[in-house]
Amino acid sequence: MGLHAICCGLPALVMLAAALSGATSGIALLSGYVGEIHHFLHGHELWILAGSAALVVTGGWLEASARRHHKHGFPWMFAFSVFCFFANVAIIVAHRAIAT
Repeated sequence: MGLHAICCGLPALVMLAAALSGATSGIALLSGYVGEIHHFLHGHELWILAGSAALVVTGGWLEASARRHHKHGFPWMFAFSVFCFFANVAIIVAHRAIAT
């Protein structure tokens, strides 16, 4: 989730700031940075996805372990991480379907 936030979220945030400030050259300013990172991540997306799955499983195990001893409310952060994982899976599947 962190790599996806850096790859796609940070440039989107900068582009939004540029759009709100009236600047139209945001794409030109970020194209080199975004292109290099994006190409690297797409080259390693299955390994990143496997690492993400391992982190979600580990987080699920830790969440279940913590809930055995204490009653907590709904695990919003864990649910968000699961949602992001499945969103990344859907994005990768859609991207590969379009690329072929």
